[in-house]
Amino acid sequence: MMRSMGNWQRPCGFNVLELTIVVAVFGIVAAIGIPGIMAGIQRKGSDGASRRLAEDLRQAQSQALTRGAQSRIVVFDQTGSAPNSSLPNDSTKANRYRLEVRTSAAAAWPAIADNPGTNANVLTVWQDLAEFGGVRVTTGNTLVFNSQGFLFGTTTPRDVVIQGGDGTKTVRTSVIGKATIQ
Repeated sequence: MMRSMGNWQRPCGFNVLELTIVVAVFGIVAAIGIPGIMAGIQRKGSDGASRRLAEDLRQAQSQALTRGAQSRIVVFDQTGSAPNSSLPNDSTKANRYRLEVRTSAAAAWPAIADNPGTNANVLTVWQDLAEFGGVRVTTGNTLVFNSQGFLFGTTTPRDVVIQGGDGTKTVRTSVIGKATIQ
């Protein structure tokens, strides 16, 4: 269809130059906006690390419930110490944690060197919280869940404290096994 504009007629629609400009503007907006959106999704720093740890605490509790056995999550602090654990201090495990299970209360927990390929009771490899933008675990802990999903061997909540450039977060697990971020 042609439009009349004075003595000449112009076709309706966009020409190549106009289309190129529109595509370039969309490209610039996407280049600026997408990294910000992705950073928000991936969550860095103590916020991201605490969310990941809380999710894995829920996973440990779920494993205890579904297997009808004890499960635990061992969280080493920045010095390589895991409080409330029989594991020795190990500086190579600083700021790391993993999930484990055992078949009965009398069975031994996996050794520190075990991994999912060598011991079926090791559920995850050592997760490094420092990957979340250099955070560190200032207070580690060992949390054991019984077959009903409650914390075993304590009458008080257990905390893991994570510190990063964006602040400090505490992942608190109540006696009934509820993990919250404070």
